[in-house]
Amino acid sequence: MIPLRLVETDREDFDGPVVELWRDDEFIAMVFWDGETTVVQVYSGADGDVFDLDVPDLQRILTTAEQIVDPHAFDEELSDLRSEATSDSDWDDEQPATIALVEEFDPQAMHRSPDGEGFFPGEVATAFIRRCEDLDLAVVEMEGFDFDGSTLHPRPGLELMIQPQEVMGWADFRRYANGRALDTLSDWDTRRSLVFAFVVQQPDGESFVA
Repeated sequence: MIPLRLVETDREDFDGPVVELWRDDEFIAMVFWDGETTVVQVYSGADGDVFDLDVPDLQRILTTAEQIVDPHAFDEELSDLRSEATSDSDWDDEQPATIALVEEFDPQAMHRSPDGEGFFPGEVATAFIRRCEDLDLAVVEMEGFDFDGSTLHPRPGLELMIQPQEVMGWADFRRYANGRALDTLSDWDTRRSLVFAFVVQQPDGESFVA
């Protein structure tokens, strides 16, 4: 049986992403978030006949589609992962700016790895860098990935590492680093499937993974 494939799209009459389900060139269904729950609309074939679909394949692709369109799909997972990632650390010793950044942007991560690393969609990534500037923090590493709802795929070329600038004081370096990060992000592909990871440096020279 021909496997299903999904295509993530944007439609003018939908606020969030829409996922189309295809089998070769046959349009099967579309999945979207209606504000309260995930909805799948199934269509009949061009000739009016029904589609015979493999149940495990359909379950797999609907799960992935739901993760893409549901804005709350990872809320519980992200909370658990962050709790695990920080359970052995003493947050009382962290700088107030670092705590403020983490508390503000943790809920906005689209995905979080088992070790607690966050991956943020493009519009959040821009706000993240600007907030670092406000909090006297500097983005010193940034990397882009494609995220299909369950798996991260590294994107060669979407990598930025900002080296220390010995001739600069902290304030100048912070502005330089965050400015480069913003400029680089604006030059990178902005398709919806892209997510971004960050390493942030504090004024004391310590760095942390966001």
